[in-house]
Amino acid sequence: MTDFRQLKEWDKAHELTVAVYKTTREFPESEILGLTQQIRLACSTIPIKIAQGSHKDEKQEQVDFLNLALDATIEVEYLLLLCYEMEYLQISDYDRLVSSVVEVKEVLEVAIAKLKNTNF
Repeated sequence: MTDFRQLKEWDKAHELTVAVYKTTREFPESEILGLTQQIRLACSTIPIKIAQGSHKDEKQEQVDFLNLALDATIEVEYLLLLCYEMEYLQISDYDRLVSSVVEVKEVLEVAIAKLKNTNF
């Protein structure tokens, strides 16, 4: 088992989650139970799934959890677009957060490929 805090993919996902939480503080109060909650939940799912997968003994289980984290990045990417189009995000925040999502997706894809290329 690996300490999830030592994983690059977890670190990047955690940074993204903190950034999303900080940025969404400025969303309208009417969105507390709407987009604010939804994007925070989707974003926090990414490091949670990475952490959960890091404690699995079977490589395929680890891959499955990383794939769940990767799925959540797609959800966050869409929700960021929706937040931008609803004018809850400035273009600079949108660009910064989407860039972080892309970076998380890339490190997840690398981690998945490495696990798939090792003996199960």
